[in-house]
Amino acid sequence: MTGTLLLLGSVLAQGLAIAATRASEGLRRFSWVAVAFAGMAVSVMLMSQAIARGLPLAVGYGIWSGSGIVLAATAGVLVFGDRLDRRHVVGLLLVLVGVVVVYGGAG
Repeated sequence: MTGTLLLLGSVLAQGLAIAATRASEGLRRFSWVAVAFAGMAVSVMLMSQAIARGLPLAVGYGIWSGSGIVLAATAGVLVFGDRLDRRHVVGLLLVLVGVVVVYGGAG
């Protein structure tokens, strides 16, 4: 599996973990707590494999954290009914642009 696919899997697992953390209602719903911990463990494992295959740490972490921010906000809106104002949307778009620029420079 390539570093890019490992990174993508890591980002998706992180997104699931963050959404599950929210669904756990302050770590009171054990099934969601288990999903959150498992998702984060998978995310870290996949990220470590991507880095071991040559993905620079700064690039991997930048993409992982920036994508996680955008995924968490998206899940908040779509799944949990969070509301974002224009300033939030602009900030998230800037983060997304940063992720695209960092990823584009990785190849």
